[in-house]
Parts: sequence; C-alpha cells; structure tokens
Amino acid sequence: MTKKETSKLLSILAVAYDKFQVDSQGVKLKVWHELLRDIPYQVAQLAAKKLILKSPFPPVIADIRREVASIATSKDKLTATDAWEEVVNAIRYYGYYREKEALGSMNSLVARTVRAMGWREICLESKIGVIRGQFIKMYGQLLKRKQEDDLLPIELRESIRLISEGELKLKESVS
Repeated sequence: MTKKETSKLLSILAVAYDKFQVDSQGVKLKVWHELLRDIPYQVAQLAAKKLILKSPFPPVIADIRREVASIATSKDKLTATDAWEEVVNAIRYYGYYREKEALGSMNSLVARTVRAMGWREICLESKIGVIRGQFIKMYGQLLKRKQEDDLLPIELRESIRLISEGELKLKESVS
C-alpha cells in the first residue's frame, strides 16, 4: 500500500469514527504506513470496512492486521481435527515406507508437525488416541505461532529473524 492509499484508509476511519483523528504533522500517517505498507490497499480497506461494521470503537493497527489475516484464505488454516484427518489419510494411502510422498501430500503446517513428531512414530503407534492428542496439541501450538507471525509486517519478521540468528551465533561463539 502506498502512503497515499494509507492516507485514504485513515480518512475512511476518520469519517466513520468521530474520535479517530489524523494529526496535522502526519506522524500517525507515517506510523500507520510503515506498519501496513505490506498489505494491498484493497485488502486493508476491506478489513477497515468490516471493523467499522463490527465495532463502535476505532481500530488500531493491530486490529487492521488481525482482520486482514482473517480475510486471507490459507491452506494453513485447517482446524486441528482436519489436520489430523490429513495425516490419517496419508497413512492409509502412502503407508509407513512412503514418508516423503506422504509429507508432500500434506499442507505445510501439517507436514511440519508430522516431521517434528516423526512419521514412523505416528505410523507405528498402537495407541492412536494418544498420538492424536499429541498431534492436535503440537499442531495447535505451531498454528498459533504461525498466526502471530503472520500478523507482523514482512520487514519486521525478517528483522526479528536476523536478530535471532545473530544471537544464536553469539551464544555459540561464547560457549
């Protein structure tokens, strides 16, 4: 979204909410643009309109980003039980020996959860209820982390990743 489009978005919010003010120095515009510029204007505008219809209170940046995330459709938004069903279907179709193909057939977050738990361990577990419960819990944690990460602007996510990697290298050299 361009700065001009961010300005239009703020204007929409100012018209809808009496208490929503845009400062004359443009500080609010600058901050909103910096934290929303990775979102296409049409999607941000749709999110703002939904929020206007849902809430009598003016949204903050986090509200806009959360609404954008809920609007975006993604394969990784499977419920935990749907994700488990994907695993069960892969076991039935590919079996124990075709792990690579089975993981390739799954959505990325389901496959990540399965890799973390171990394909063979899932396939060989006799107490399916136990492994199902463990999968659902782990999938839920990974999904929550992914949804939180998706709320951050791409540049901020990248900066955090770089800082994190720098800290890891620092810890390794100290040890």
